[in-house]
Amino acid sequence: MSEIRRLSRWAGLFCEEHGLETSEHRLSLVLEELLSNVIAYGYDDEAEHEIHVAFDVNETSLTAIFDDDGRPFNPYDAQKPDMSGPLENRSVGGLGIHLILTIMDSVEYERVGDRNRTTMSMNLAP
Repeated sequence: MSEIRRLSRWAGLFCEEHGLETSEHRLSLVLEELLSNVIAYGYDDEAEHEIHVAFDVNETSLTAIFDDDGRPFNPYDAQKPDMSGPLENRSVGGLGIHLILTIMDSVEYERVGDRNRTTMSMNLAP
């Protein structure tokens, strides 16, 4: 979990380097949610695991590719959170994935060998 701050700083530096300061908060939030979910639910052991994150940017979009060796998890298979009713009556869970799917313009998942690959893109304003 200590790596969450480091990933957020790295995303911030990438956005700053590419003039994407307006996208930094959204990108950091999405990466923090995905990383915390993978750490909390993706592993059955206390061993160290490698999680790879790469960024790409072009004229129209910012893409983050998140690759981990956790148990298979397709975010589209996650149960949708109940957004109705009072907050105190709602069940816990699912909000992070909901946030990722809402914030990003495109989220694609694939299982490649024994790894999860989640590719998330956000459109950049012209």
